[in-house]
Amino acid sequence: MVDKPSISAIISTYNSAKFIEGRIIDLLEQTISNKLEIIIVNSGSKEDEDSIIGKYLNEHSNIHYIKTNERESIYKAWNRAILVSHGKYITNANTDDRLRKDALEILSNKLEGHPDVALVYADQVVSNIANLSFHELDTKKQKNIHICPDYSYFKQLDRCLVFSQPMWRSKIHFHDNIWFDEKYEISGDYDFYLRITQKYKMLHINETLGIFYLSPRRDNKSHKEMDKVILERNDISEKYIYDFINSTPINELVEIKNRLAFYTRIPIPLFYVWKRVRMLISPSLIQNKFFHSIEFVYFFSILVLEKQRKLRDAIKLSRRLLRYYDSERVGDRLKLLLVK
Repeated sequence: MVDKPSISAIISTYNSAKFIEGRIIDLLEQTISNKLEIIIVNSGSKEDEDSIIGKYLNEHSNIHYIKTNERESIYKAWNRAILVSHGKYITNANTDDRLRKDALEILSNKLEGHPDVALVYADQVVSNIANLSFHELDTKKQKNIHICPDYSYFKQLDRCLVFSQPMWRSKIHFHDNIWFDEKYEISGDYDFYLRITQKYKMLHINETLGIFYLSPRRDNKSHKEMDKVILERNDISEKYIYDFINSTPINELVEIKNRLAFYTRIPIPLFYVWKRVRMLISPSLIQNKFFHSIEFVYFFSILVLEKQRKLRDAIKLSRRLLRYYDSERVGDRLKLLLVK
């Protein structure tokens, strides 16, 4: 029985019958399940999640179930669940992911102890075994651990630093009116995090607190549609990159560009070869090191050169990238540079 939940876990399910029961059990076995409410949104699933969820609804008053007739995006489902949530903190609970038994306790305690932080995130094991619970694996022997980078706003301009099991303050929604943008299909959480960090900090917890299930056939939407991921990510980040360029002193921008010069000096094909070789030699070193994406470094460097009025260098860098990489935003920038 939960009188006043401190944590709301939101689940969006669509054709996830084989995962949903394990997800519910996984949450009910959390060390602070007595402070947890679970809100499940069934977005027009064609499978029989109803019968599985129904037996838990009868036994647990802290589980709430919403069903829509039509399929809707995961971000619309999350917003729908958050609107009826009561917790001080919110976490998304993907149907095929699993948590360490004390994960929600650790995440919420970090938020309690850091009032200046709005969102916390931790490392995760990546597994291709469906419905594997955390206590069934030995993390010391588990090599495929996704170690998230510590939070850095500049790194976040490149791509999302947060993996799939964060926790955040509900006031972000109800006080600051920051919601998930429902126009995005895959990268709406990245947009959400960028908007949070216009006002608040995020914190990386250097512990492995959960399992991310990666289908052996790479059926996960974020892996299956990587081109769309990149398009959405670039669309989301571009505004914030321009804002960063316009609000940062030129000497600081040049200093950052110079720190990233290796990326633009080495031939692009050779960079990928170098990275693969290093991965083979020392995969743990690569896993623990943050590498910027080539496209981001070039785009950022082009904008800094443009601000320095080094237009020839900016044009040269644009053309070099576009020989190997189809970047819409660099292509658009090159068109503008050529008429200046």
